[in-house]
Amino acid sequence: MKRRDFLKALFISTSLLVIGRLSLYEYNNYQHVQNALTPFGSWYVVQIADSPEISVNNYVLTVDGEVENPIRLTYQDLLKMPSVEVKDTIQCVSDPYFLRANVVWTGVPLKYIIDMVKPSPNVIKIVGYGAEGYTADLPISKAMEPNVVIAYMVDGKPLPQVHGYPVRLAVPGWWGYTYVKWLVRLYFTSKNILGYWESRGYPDYAKK
Repeated sequence: MKRRDFLKALFISTSLLVIGRLSLYEYNNYQHVQNALTPFGSWYVVQIADSPEISVNNYVLTVDGEVENPIRLTYQDLLKMPSVEVKDTIQCVSDPYFLRANVVWTGVPLKYIIDMVKPSPNVIKIVGYGAEGYTADLPISKAMEPNVVIAYMVDGKPLPQVHGYPVRLAVPGWWGYTYVKWLVRLYFTSKNILGYWESRGYPDYAKK
């Protein structure tokens, strides 16, 4: 091979290597951005009504329906219960690529509450009610998973008001319409009750 051809081939090979490394860097940087926690101001907001103003001083979560031990829990009650941290990506079903947020929830496993109230063997769903009138239904089998939480903190801070303060439901692995904000009631039922979006044709089994 002539020296000129050798140098030309070396230049092309080196250029491809640099481009390859740049692409890998860009990909890793993209992955970092995708996996990094999303600042509160960049979260997407979807709701059916204005955000309700709720004080932790008079907050009550009612847990009732077809259960042996219905209960009413204050915000302080929830803080005293066993808690977990769950890393999650909450996504809107209408545009999961852009309408998404990477978060770390802190809260009480829903399973812990289920065990407390002792639902009837016939129960098939838990319906969550938000203070603004929103509802979403959750199969009892999904509700029993350990990473489904009644969240009162996100990324180490209290929930932002517009994102459900003081308490919301977090259902990792399912679409965002199941994450009831401003959660004030959990109703256990043996009937096939549909939530707000489920009754409008959204999948009842909302796995992403």
